[in-house]
Amino acid sequence: MRRRAPGVRTLLLRALVALLLFAVLDVVFAVVDFEPDAPRLALLVLVCGAAVGLLLDSVDEGGPPWPAPGSRPVVPRGSDARLSSYVRLVEDHLTARTPDAGLRDRLVELSGGRLAEELAGPPRRLSRAEIDDYLRRIEEQ
Repeated sequence: MRRRAPGVRTLLLRALVALLLFAVLDVVFAVVDFEPDAPRLALLVLVCGAAVGLLLDSVDEGGPPWPAPGSRPVVPRGSDARLSSYVRLVEDHLTARTPDAGLRDRLVELSGGRLAEELAGPPRRLSRAEIDDYLRRIEEQ
């Protein structure tokens, strides 16, 4: 939800108030025999008016002008969680003491069942060359 910038009417009203404040200050200072430099007084009124305007624009009952943050992903930007899980699956298969069926089942699933006959039977340790061959064949499908 973005807040709209102040309209022309609001800006003209603020400029009129700043001009009126300058005139009142100039008259008050003339009455008390204190004559400030007019351009410096105008600059001071302009800066203070801009600061008050910014403050009024930023304080609103609707909340801050920036959108509420959404949920952030757990993985860093640019990383692929699915790829990371596949890499872990292959690394676990290659380093496990006993082979499990996790990698075999995932390869069959990724191939759409085309590798089911080749990988049937009890789980066995696949070599890097076999894994590379199966992945290449899955990509070529």
